[in-house]
Amino acid sequence: MIAAEIRARWQGVQWQRGARAAIAVGSAMVVCHGFGVPPGAAALGVFNTMLVDNGGPYKTRLTTMATALIGGAAALVLGSMVPQELGIAVAVTAVVSFVVIFSRVLSQPLASSSVLILVVYFAGVGGTQHTLHGALLSAAMVLGGGVWAGVLSLALWPVDPFRPARLSVAVCYGSMAGFTIGLAAGSGDDESVGRAAFEWQRGQRARMEQAGAALAATAARVPSRTIRARNLTVLLETADLLLARTMRLTELVDLVERGVGASQEEGAAAMARLEGMTAWLAGAEQAIHAGLEARPADAGASFGREGSSRVQYVDRRREEVRQAEEQRPESLLRHVLAEERDALLELEVAFDAVRAIWTGTEVKGVRVEGLATARERAGDGVRWDLGWIDAGWRDAVEANWTMQSAMLRHSLRVTVVAAVDVVVMRLIHVNHGFWLPMTSIILLQPYSAGTARKSLQRVTGTVLGGFLAALLAEVMPGQLSMILVVTLLTSLTLATFAVDYALYCFFLTPAFVLLSLPHAHDWRYAGIRIGTTLVGATVALAAMRLLWPERAEEELGGLLRRGAAADGAYLRAMLRFWETAPRQRLAAERQILAPARRACGLASNDAEEAVDRVMQEPQFGRLAADKLRLRNEALSFATYLRRLTQSITTLAVVGHETPRMQARLARVAERMEGVATGNILHVAEEEATGPVLVTVAEEQMRRIERQAGILEKTAQGLGGGSGVVATDEADESKAET
Repeated sequence: MIAAEIRARWQGVQWQRGARAAIAVGSAMVVCHGFGVPPGAAALGVFNTMLVDNGGPYKTRLTTMATALIGGAAALVLGSMVPQELGIAVAVTAVVSFVVIFSRVLSQPLASSSVLILVVYFAGVGGTQHTLHGALLSAAMVLGGGVWAGVLSLALWPVDPFRPARLSVAVCYGSMAGFTIGLAAGSGDDESVGRAAFEWQRGQRARMEQAGAALAATAARVPSRTIRARNLTVLLETADLLLARTMRLTELVDLVERGVGASQEEGAAAMARLEGMTAWLAGAEQAIHAGLEARPADAGASFGREGSSRVQYVDRRREEVRQAEEQRPESLLRHVLAEERDALLELEVAFDAVRAIWTGTEVKGVRVEGLATARERAGDGVRWDLGWIDAGWRDAVEANWTMQSAMLRHSLRVTVVAAVDVVVMRLIHVNHGFWLPMTSIILLQPYSAGTARKSLQRVTGTVLGGFLAALLAEVMPGQLSMILVVTLLTSLTLATFAVDYALYCFFLTPAFVLLSLPHAHDWRYAGIRIGTTLVGATVALAAMRLLWPERAEEELGGLLRRGAAADGAYLRAMLRFWETAPRQRLAAERQILAPARRACGLASNDAEEAVDRVMQEPQFGRLAADKLRLRNEALSFATYLRRLTQSITTLAVVGHETPRMQARLARVAERMEGVATGNILHVAEEEATGPVLVTVAEEQMRRIERQAGILEKTAQGLGGGSGVVATDEADESKAET
């Protein structure tokens, strides 16, 4: 049973990662052996580069690798040059540790690389090279190994861990396009058509479940901060919305064909519109399918704001709908136009997601001519990610510069632990004592459960791996055999990295012990690795217990509830902002809107961190469908929390405080407060009773209402599994509604 689960988890991509790492480390060791230099620094560069490679667009992968490499090389030089006086070493280490860990709030590349950069810093502090020449040589070896690993990963042997999930989502859209195109064809009797629709719906549900399972089972680092994972989740959620809309269109076609509640002329006009709509919708779904199945030649540019696909399927169709609405259509035709309007919002989200998957950048908010540029410069939430540092980094720093931030508390915790580790490392004074602070920093997680779980896995894997290292060191006949064994261990290490952490540590330990042996057959050296790991794990666990211990209720469910409450408070703040006099708006924006917006950003960050921890939990023996579903629901919830915040921020720019808009905002705020308390309201979206001028503000308001509905649906799907909303409370809420 265990072996079968291991085979299921070790997808082909994991074996490719392992083989790729073996080639990189093995060849680096051969080169170092030829030049007569120790291979440890070069191997460390290879490892760090491959660990941060999470697949996706080349630009984002290159940025993340470069961040880890350049940051690591600089940290190595800095650590090597730290003065030997204990007080100075502790002070410098504390400052470096805080800056490196807190920098995770600035961008995804820094979030993925910060711990590894700090690990390399400690390699310099506890290493034997404390001259500028020696430090620069070690840094050059780290860079050389990392560059070689980057070339292998990006050019010679690229691996995409999200490919199975991406193709599964593409199948969902392809199937939907095939069904939608025949909706208004009117072939066959009512019974056969209805039976075919039912069978397709059941099959589509199965395909979407398979896509969700493929996404949840993807072995990837920090999934919720991975652009590809987030946007595949959005596409899957949008496919679910389009499925529901397709079934409503099926019913609408049936009503029109039977002439229910409409004259013959009105029915003919509605049917003509339905035929055009289904052809248009099927074309858009097919474009999404093609955009996911293979990398577009334009790297997804056609799905961008001014791309050809966006113009064809969104902008042009929106203009046609607007013109049709201005002609004051009859009731039946107005229903068809309302469906088109809502489908346009869903397709716009899907197009943004497809573009983000291939470009590695996400559009955050809606660009509004004459306003968006100024807002972007002000760092006010309507912005684009730019790569190494996000455009909204000031907001991120301000939002997390409070003791309510889990990231600030974690940064301070790591700072204290790093300082303590330097003191302990100097006291024990053993060769390769830097393994102690490395262990503490790697094991220390923002939450106690994650720290305890990872510590147990690390200690178990290291102790067992240490015994294997001692045995191999004793029987190793020569340098060539050592290179072959380390190459094999490296392959197994990288193949198990995203599968099971204990197995990863089991193979990692003998690999680096053999790389670091000061003398041949020195089997006792493995004991240093085991001892420093035990001490480092003890320090990490003690820090988690003594320094701002996190309670269990602050885990995933509580953080998601807090995110919903923050969005509700943001909406209430916007209503208060609109009540202020025009001459007081500037001060009100700073005093009312800005704090609420920062609170939303902080809550979203913490929710995404919590989802990261859940997504990275080992799943051996626990691959039940309900657990995979809960993981997907949690990722969807965290993703749409941030999207809702961005939509509210955009509405603050383009909205107008009309009584109708205020009433709708108050209803959405009430819905978010209901999600936060577990009393989900499921308020129906307002349906227009006559022609409505579809302005930018109106479209943004509809987007907010739709996102609120998705959050309600996702919270209900989470149920008791994460504590977002209790099942019995949801049932009572439904009954009351």
